[in-house]
Amino acid sequence: MTRRTLLATAAAAGVLTAQPKRLRFLGTAGPGLTARARAMGKDWDIVEYANEKGLGNAHTTLPTDLNSSGLTKLRGQIEKYDMRLVVLVRTPRTEADLPKYEASVKACAEMGGRVECVHDPFSGRRYEQFKSAADFHAFDAACKAGVRLAEPILRKYKLRLAIENHKGWRSEELAAWVRSTGSEYVGVALDLVNNVSLIETPQQTIDTLAPYTIFVSFKDVGVDFYSDGILLSEVPFGDGNLDLAGIVARFQKKDPKMLFQLEMLTRDPLKVPVFTEQYWKVFDDKSPAPARDLAMLMAWIRNNPPKRPLPKTSGLSPQGVLALEDQLNQQCIDYARSFLPTLA
Repeated sequence: MTRRTLLATAAAAGVLTAQPKRLRFLGTAGPGLTARARAMGKDWDIVEYANEKGLGNAHTTLPTDLNSSGLTKLRGQIEKYDMRLVVLVRTPRTEADLPKYEASVKACAEMGGRVECVHDPFSGRRYEQFKSAADFHAFDAACKAGVRLAEPILRKYKLRLAIENHKGWRSEELAAWVRSTGSEYVGVALDLVNNVSLIETPQQTIDTLAPYTIFVSFKDVGVDFYSDGILLSEVPFGDGNLDLAGIVARFQKKDPKMLFQLEMLTRDPLKVPVFTEQYWKVFDDKSPAPARDLAMLMAWIRNNPPKRPLPKTSGLSPQGVLALEDQLNQQCIDYARSFLPTLA
């Protein structure tokens, strides 16, 4: 039997299956997953993980030593796999931080044009990180000063900074911040659901931040109520309340090369205590959360109950959490292959 006959026979019998097409515009957000794996003593390379999953990009960090072989290895990996990167680089807060920041941006710029942007979430959860609106405003001023320090370096190396709406700034505040820079090198890493925790529906957040978006932190969401407020949870694609196909189409129309970073955080549902007094102390007349927005969000949650119980990790071992996260990532990837074909 010839090789050609053997291949034809095997294919007809279903023995051979085609390798799934790489999802060029879908990647995976890695630092959290990598840190969790390393805490368990497991060697974890997020670029290799993305490649094994058939994804076209990854979110990662640079080696601590920018003169190390690790940087050469990273560039070799993304060239070999024809991948793009989003790289987490902390924005300088003072002039003393500038040399290290410039070295990191320069390293990204020398990755053969494969680094889409540097990314900084800046804040934690506003309602947990700060005790008052004044505390938040002081932090806000320091962050804006840091971006002003960074912008000339970004411009020098022609690399963009994506500021994430990471439960710190309401979307109007972040949009105003980006506009105030007057820079084509400063934009937004759009998380589709984070601003639920700041009294916004996902659609409100998307509509406000879409014009400034550099890449999308792509996820589906389940929401519910608990005694002190809102339960917020990432869920596998299709199990939540977002029009994922419509979102992909919208952002690919804006930029045909738009990256979508899968962020399937695996944890107990996040508690957002909007019915407590402390929650509201981080808002004031300079940064209001209108009652209209609260009413719209409550209606959206009421009208979009969870399709199934929200994922939980309570009671699981660290290994069990990592295994569940990998399982849920795979569910999202399989959904994308079947129902989001323009990501290929």
